[in-house]
Amino acid sequence: MGVCSTISASRAASTRVQSAQILLSRSQIQQAAVTRASEHLDDARSKLAEVQVVQKSEAAELKRFQDALSAADSPEQQKEIQDSIGRAQSDLDASASVEQQRQATEVDAEQQLRTEQAKLDALETQLDDLAKKLDEPSGQPSRVPH
Repeated sequence: MGVCSTISASRAASTRVQSAQILLSRSQIQQAAVTRASEHLDDARSKLAEVQVVQKSEAAELKRFQDALSAADSPEQQKEIQDSIGRAQSDLDASASVEQQRQATEVDAEQQLRTEQAKLDALETQLDDLAKKLDEPSGQPSRVPH
């Protein structure tokens, strides 16, 4: 190998090492993005679960009021219970609206996590490819002796 080809091979190897360092840095940054997206998804799921618990409680309360209405003795009791039913139904409707919003947030968070993970996977593939090239100092595939 001549001096020129040695210098050229050295520059090529140096370029590959710099590329690997850049990819590694980008990969670390992307891993942080994946972590943030995963935490956002966990938070969205937690908030959705919370509103679903509230909804079940409100539905049970509405049922109790409806059951109590049939057992009410006086028109005053019936009126009071009907007012309570109205409030409970309103609360349940509001919870259903919040649940829909939180489900949409969860879907968005899932998509964001998939997007960030795909970016990380692509960077890792590029790193793997570059690592294989670094194992081949001359830029040629390594030969296995027979």
